[in-house]
Amino acid sequence: MPEATARRRRAIALLIAVPLVTALVFWGLTYTPLFAARHIRIDGNHVLSDRDVRSIAGVSTSTNVAHLDEGAVVARLKADPWVADASVRTDLPNTVVVTVAERRPVGVIAAMGERSILASDGSTLPIDGVTLAGLPVVRATLGAPTQDQRAAGAALLVALDPAVLARVAAVLVGQDGTVTLTLSSGAVVNAGPRGDEREKAEAVRAVLVWARKANVDVTSIDISSPSAPSVRLSDGSTVTI
Repeated sequence: MPEATARRRRAIALLIAVPLVTALVFWGLTYTPLFAARHIRIDGNHVLSDRDVRSIAGVSTSTNVAHLDEGAVVARLKADPWVADASVRTDLPNTVVVTVAERRPVGVIAAMGERSILASDGSTLPIDGVTLAGLPVVRATLGAPTQDQRAAGAALLVALDPAVLARVAAVLVGQDGTVTLTLSSGAVVNAGPRGDEREKAEAVRAVLVWARKANVDVTSIDISSPSAPSVRLSDGSTVTI
């Protein structure tokens, strides 16, 4: 074999071997403490503590960042009733960022002696560790609220202006999905069946603002037709706003 050909082959072999060895060395390094998750950042949580999120995600300072199965972490997080959505990002060599979107408590479901939290998407959440002050009591006309009834009640509660929501003491959802609110003043709000929640929320807000400015006592509000809400006053008269 000519010497020139042998040199070329050795050069080619060297060109192949060096990157391969470098890659193997780097791969080996990824299993060392250099890639341990020394920095774990949790974003988006309000009810769950950082410690809770880390525990649910299965991420700790011993987690290998280079070989973290982000999909598995997201799946574990989404399996928790409080987590509506989640994402995970890794920054080599030693950082993991976990972002969660929690379900928002909007009411307390009371049925058959049991209580649970009504979430913003109509699901139920465990009551332990949740501050119940300010949350309206949610009931169905018969037994425990069904999934559709929970969704109907939650849809309106989520749409309400925070100042109006703070005045809601109780929510009753009928078998047909009709939602009735009872305000802390005792006034009853008939919202009708599910639908047009934003318009209904704006209608009840406008009525309450009008009542305050007009200095009148409201006993009931009908926002089932949000474009023309009607109001019954304490003197028995009815006004269409």
